[in-house]
Amino acid sequence: MENQSLETEFAALDEQIRREAEKKMQAIRVVATAHKTLADTREEFARTDAANKKVLTDAIAEARSAGFTDADLKRWQADDSQPNRRGPQRRPRKAAQKDQPGTPTATASTDSAPRPADESLAASA
Repeated sequence: MENQSLETEFAALDEQIRREAEKKMQAIRVVATAHKTLADTREEFARTDAANKKVLTDAIAEARSAGFTDADLKRWQADDSQPNRRGPQRRPRKAAQKDQPGTPTATASTDSAPRPADESLAASA
């Protein structure tokens, strides 16, 4: 009889472990798929970028042959050592927005009448 209760307990534990393992496997499959997609996309971008850079380099060489100077072509030179200046525009921080004139701050009173110090402390409590 004791053997049967142990078998039941083992079966319940076995089922619990299987459910937990399946849950982990589902989660890691999502992670692995996302990682593979990201890696593939980056590789594709690198190949396309290299091809585009070669086309640009060849076009610049042809333009030089046509009589353009390096100063004329500087604008179109690909300089990978410097970051691209066309990055996304960032919004100002909320702290900077609070300091702008015309906007009430969290510590400022909404009415403009002066108050005695003890009254203003009591109002804020």
